[in-house]
Parts: sequence; structure tokens; C-alpha cells
Amino acid sequence: MNKISKLANVSKDAVLGNNVVIKDNVVIEEGVHIGNNVILYDNVVIKKNTFIWDNVVIGRIPMAVSSIKSKAYVEKGITTIGENCVVGCSSVIYIDVNIGNDVLIADNVVIRERTTLIGDNIIGPNSFVQKDCYVDMGSRIIQQSSLASGTIIGKNNFISSNFTCVSDNTFGISGYSKDKKGPKIGNDNLIGPSVTILDNITIGNNNIIGAKGLVTKSIGDNGVFYGIPVKYIKDRDKKELK
Repeated sequence: MNKISKLANVSKDAVLGNNVVIKDNVVIEEGVHIGNNVILYDNVVIKKNTFIWDNVVIGRIPMAVSSIKSKAYVEKGITTIGENCVVGCSSVIYIDVNIGNDVLIADNVVIRERTTLIGDNIIGPNSFVQKDCYVDMGSRIIQQSSLASGTIIGKNNFISSNFTCVSDNTFGISGYSKDKKGPKIGNDNLIGPSVTILDNITIGNNNIIGAKGLVTKSIGDNGVFYGIPVKYIKDRDKKELK
């Protein structure tokens, strides 16, 4: 049995599964499909022709944990899922997340508060996106990847599986520091499987970073890098090694 708030605005042609909970001020536009056991918290907007699979939670408020110095910052916000999106089974999207059009969020993905996906993005299964991240148009992040708080990713990047940022602001011996932020990644980069990037690193444009690379220093443009830690190998547009 579905539970739909009287303050929700659900299009007549939206398709709802079983055991769907829709709370106050939720807007569901035409052509939307909602699976079974879905919870939509207050102030969620789901735009046209989007498909939400089973067991999804959208608009969740973060929970404070007394043992962590970085407290959950809770505020009212609108959580928006754009047109022609797919949200996979058992994914959780927190409050004040803004997802543009044509985004695929695969199964078992967690996206924390105040994150923005501009559009035409892919977030692969079993991935975790921390709070305050930004992913620009056309960038794809493949399965089992983790983005630290404040990570910024530019346009048209391909980031392969098991990508990791270890710079969350509760990580390491020094513990919490608001100065620890995820990397800033430019445009048109190819990042191989199992690459790890440390905190406060900048990656330029049009680079290749080889599989299992560990990035400990900032990188410019147009290079090929691999190793632990990664080293510059050659210009991306040249064949010969340097």
C-alpha cells in the first residue's frame, strides 16, 4: 500500500510500484516510473521520463554522529532528479542533491548532500559520492569508485573502476580538517582502473593516468602518467617515450 502526502504533486500518468512513500512537497512529473519500496522525502522533484528502481531513497537527511568531529550539516533543500534519468536499485540520494538530465545512477550508489551532477553523467554500481562534490557534463565514473568531499570533476572525463580519493576530511592520523578536500580534475582525462588520488591535488586537462597509479602531486595538461607514485612518461600526443 502506498503512502502519498496530500501536499505532494504527482502526475496522473506517473507509474508507482508497491509500498511507495511520498512525503510533503514532492513533485513527480509526467512519464516518471517509480519502483517498489521507494521513499521520497520532503522537497524532492523528479522530472519527466525518469525511472526510479526498487528500494531507492531520495532526499534523505544526513545523520549526525557524536564521535566524528565533522558534524553532519543539515539544512532544508530541494533534491532534484532531472529528465530522462535512471536511478538503480537500492541507491540513496541525500538532501539538496541536484542531478541534471540524462544521468545514469547504477545500483547501490550513495550520493551525499549538496552534490551536483550537471548532466549526461554515469555513476557506476557500488560507488560512493561524498558531500559537496561537483561533476560536470559528460563525465563518467565507473563501478566501485569513491569521491571524497569537495571533489570537482570537469567535462568529458572517463574514470574507470575502483577510483579512490583518500582525502575525506575525517581521513588520516590528523583526523578532521576542513582544509582536506578531494581533487580538482579538469576536462577530457582518461583515468585507469584502481587509481588513487590524495587530498588537495589538481589534475589538468587531456591526461592519461595508468591503472593502479597513485597520484601524490598535482599534474598539468596533456601528459601520460603511470606508476606508484605516478611519473610523467610522455606527452599524450607523442608516441616516443621520454
